[in-house]
Amino acid sequence: MVASLGNNAIDTLKPGAVLTVTGAHTEKDAHQQIAEFLQSSNRNDLDYFPISKDYFLVYTKAAGATNGVA
Repeated sequence: MVASLGNNAIDTLKPGAVLTVTGAHTEKDAHQQIAEFLQSSNRNDLDYFPISKDYFLVYTKAAGATNGVA
């Protein structure tokens, strides 16, 4: 299950939000759950990266290969 920390409903989810995954058996499973959550919510403008085992930081997808997360 994917949940956001704080008051970030999916329609107001912003870059910098932290998502947590519970019930994932492996890291790969957690990544899959986050990807499916963003895709099913039509948030193609956002991507994520892990900050610990069950927590992921959301950021805006870069427009080009030279942009990234600072």
